[in-house]
Amino acid sequence: MIKRPLTCLIQLIFGVLLVSCGSRENQSEEKYPGLTLQVDTVRIDPKDELLFIKQNLSISGLSKDQRYLYNFDTEQHQLEKIDLDNLMLDQKIPFEKEGPNGLNSIHSLRTWDKERIFFSTWKGPKLFKQNGQLDRAWEVNLSDLSGDVLRDKESLIGMQINPNNHEEIYGLVKAFGNEVVEFARVDLDHKQLFRYALPAMDKLKHYTASLNDGENYAYYEAETYLKIVDGGVLLGAETDNEWYFYNSDYDSISAVTSNSQWLDNENQSRGNEFATAGEFSRFFKQYLEGPHYYLPVYDEQNQLYLRLYYENYFDSEEVEGLFPQPSGANVYLAIYDKDLKLIQETQLPFLTQKPSRYFTKGGMLWIFINLEDDMGFVRLKLI
Repeated sequence: MIKRPLTCLIQLIFGVLLVSCGSRENQSEEKYPGLTLQVDTVRIDPKDELLFIKQNLSISGLSKDQRYLYNFDTEQHQLEKIDLDNLMLDQKIPFEKEGPNGLNSIHSLRTWDKERIFFSTWKGPKLFKQNGQLDRAWEVNLSDLSGDVLRDKESLIGMQINPNNHEEIYGLVKAFGNEVVEFARVDLDHKQLFRYALPAMDKLKHYTASLNDGENYAYYEAETYLKIVDGGVLLGAETDNEWYFYNSDYDSISAVTSNSQWLDNENQSRGNEFATAGEFSRFFKQYLEGPHYYLPVYDEQNQLYLRLYYENYFDSEEVEGLFPQPSGANVYLAIYDKDLKLIQETQLPFLTQKPSRYFTKGGMLWIFINLEDDMGFVRLKLI
């Protein structure tokens, strides 16, 4: 049975918080000047199985018809197929680690046509049928490419295949410590590599932090994002409000900029080669307290782009460990029109922890949450 927690009706009007609770199928409404959100929470029925949520659905993707969510369990090495219409586990699909159908070192996944699953792996792009059989693997020999070739200590990571041209690869050129971060396009037919500068990515090296004091070793670098969308690719980094759209039809990149009314447009912390554990810990705390931006997702039904961002907070100034854990997070939603113009921003007070995986389905924004070690989602609908 699907468990539904208590429903709360929350209205935030001109800074006054009014709360009343009842049993309205776990549904609430959030009203802001110029914006109304309908909110509810759902739990996925695991059908006497355990669902893999330890990595916050970091390797998951939505089916083309938006009915199924595919979540890869890296511990059991199997694919969980979640029926989102009926809010239950549909099946688990085992995969092999080695051999002709071997799959390992997974970076990300997304769904493909004919119910196939595409995996971006550290060993190259691979396409599988849902029975775990390999359908195609792309051989990418970077040393054979001409054009904007890789330099020493550079790698091409997160390789994705253009769904409209299977001989074209997208990825990020990176050097250790984010010294270099650029968008890359590979033309497999002509064996050419093209690179595109991203100004916001040039700053990422300033967030790289390390510690090696003889007793402790720690390392951190800012996270980057690359997402395939209709018409091209979205690119960004967690440290900056600015993000990019690569238009595959025109082979051009445009920056999407806007000033947030809630957070700084850029994380103000700075990394370094720290000499002591205390210095590294203080940096990481400041980094977490700064803004963190995700890439938006497209709501096809409402023709809007929806984007989450957040800042962590600590209840105490005193923290423990090299990587201190925050007490919670303030979470925000930005809404863009189909032309990528910012329409509205608002805080989401019912979310109190850092969000992770989110997507749109049926005109609603689904945000993954851990419900007492079960897979759950907070769903937002603009009304």
